[in-house]
Amino acid sequence: MTRITRLRPTMLALTAACGAAAAPAAPQAQPMPGAPDWQLSDRLEGVVGRTCMARSSGPDANMRLLLNESGVPVLIAARPDWRNESREAEVGLSIDGAAPARLQGFILANLVLVKIEDGALLQRLRGASAIEWTFPFGRFRVNIAGFGAALDALRACGASAPAGATPG
Repeated sequence: MTRITRLRPTMLALTAACGAAAAPAAPQAQPMPGAPDWQLSDRLEGVVGRTCMARSSGPDANMRLLLNESGVPVLIAARPDWRNESREAEVGLSIDGAAPARLQGFILANLVLVKIEDGALLQRLRGASAIEWTFPFGRFRVNIAGFGAALDALRACGASAPAGATPG
């Protein structure tokens, strides 16, 4: 079974939740102190149970941030006009204009999911103001100012989830 097949149910739920980049905020979305361009949601449309996610809108694409079941941050770039087939792909992630890190990502329709497992890369993201993604289908800039505060709020949201709830 490929990684795409194992991740398909999660990615389909995220497609519904992240969907169109211009979709209105969910009623539960709330601003985060220290991260004015980010909003925190603890419920996702189409997902049963509590699921925490942070999101931010950018000039070229929107950004979503969640934690997988192991607590690893997952960045999701989204844009309503992307139409891609499901596949794994190498993506580039340039932080504040630095040389891009090469990462393995998952592409599904209008979403690109990338796990951030490298602690040094995560630390650089915490203080960054913008990232530039390089995907097989183009380059896209995303503002992520406040990412560190958004990640902290996301972790706190997940930690406050009731026992048996879906981790954020």
